[in-house]
Amino acid sequence: MYKIIFLLIILNSVSFSSEQDTSILSTGVEINHINHTGEKESIIVKREIDPVCKQIHISNDMLWRGKYASHEVSNACKSTFITSAGKIIFPMKIHKDVETYGEMEVMAFIKKMQEDNNMLFIDTRDEEWYEYRTIPGAINMHYVYMMMPKVFEEEYKASLVKLGILGKEKALDFSQAKTILVFCNGAWCSQSPKMIKALLALGYPPEKIKWYRGGMQTWLSAGMTSTRKNKFSRQ
Repeated sequence: MYKIIFLLIILNSVSFSSEQDTSILSTGVEINHINHTGEKESIIVKREIDPVCKQIHISNDMLWRGKYASHEVSNACKSTFITSAGKIIFPMKIHKDVETYGEMEVMAFIKKMQEDNNMLFIDTRDEEWYEYRTIPGAINMHYVYMMMPKVFEEEYKASLVKLGILGKEKALDFSQAKTILVFCNGAWCSQSPKMIKALLALGYPPEKIKWYRGGMQTWLSAGMTSTRKNKFSRQ
């Protein structure tokens, strides 16, 4: 037991490489988010933890007992999620050349895209879901626009422009296609995978597509900032 404790102390003392700069979680990333009404709002994206939650002793009883969070844990420190949503759980790798992102990579993308117009952060869900809550900095582009261009012709054309795709339907030019990061509700959500599949079928360069597999569920379960403010959040 003492050996395990000693090893954990050593491992926790090892610093991450510059590629895994965890300071971004505490300092946050400021983004000017434009909502569905066109209003601009400055939001700091970070891990939002109520001060009372930092006092919780991490143990099996606290984290995994019963419904996974002890009744002794303050409501400010826990949330409930539907565990039966979606028909399948998508694999970590959706395509050999499409990179899968975690929360740190999403934050780095949000930070970098503010200085790079060739990057685009996309919430692929329904407009209603986007308006209710999304990740700051994301625009809304419904996945079905790419899947059914004949039905949503105007929306499809507008989406091509936002993505940097030139030319006409039978001769699309991807030379100026943007590097995009797409997400939906969670690892069980099929909307962003469907959009990725549709984009690849069009000829979109797979290396320019990034996928946040965890989506809103994982983002919120980690206490990350969304456009729907928590009562304790400090912008």
